[in-house]
Amino acid sequence: MNPWKHDTVCSFVEKAIQDKQYNHELHFALSDTTVRRVKKILYLNLESYTGVISSHSIRHIKHRHPDDVMYVCQLMEILEKFSKVQKSITRDPKTGASLVSLEFYKRYEQQTVKLVELKVHRERKLELKTLFVKD
Repeated sequence: MNPWKHDTVCSFVEKAIQDKQYNHELHFALSDTTVRRVKKILYLNLESYTGVISSHSIRHIKHRHPDDVMYVCQLMEILEKFSKVQKSITRDPKTGASLVSLEFYKRYEQQTVKLVELKVHRERKLELKTLFVKD
């Protein structure tokens, strides 16, 4: 894994947690490995998609899953070396529209981290929704 990406994500996480007024997004390219594996497993072509982490999502994870927020620093590794990926469809509570999410799972020692990325069709983005230890 590229350490620059890891350090960049971790710095972004720290800023988002320390400053509640910090309202930014971190954009990153999906690796060729991620694109290839998702296409092979789910038949979804993510070639022109961009990954996005918002400061709001980081604070959501910190609030809802405080012990798990450290795994956001591993986001690139989870996306590239996932042990399982699946598609899920949920309904937007405000608009009633169907939302497609991709769930990436990565096993670390005795626990599995679940990373949920919201697939945004028109804008061609995968946006971090939440992340938590599943078991």
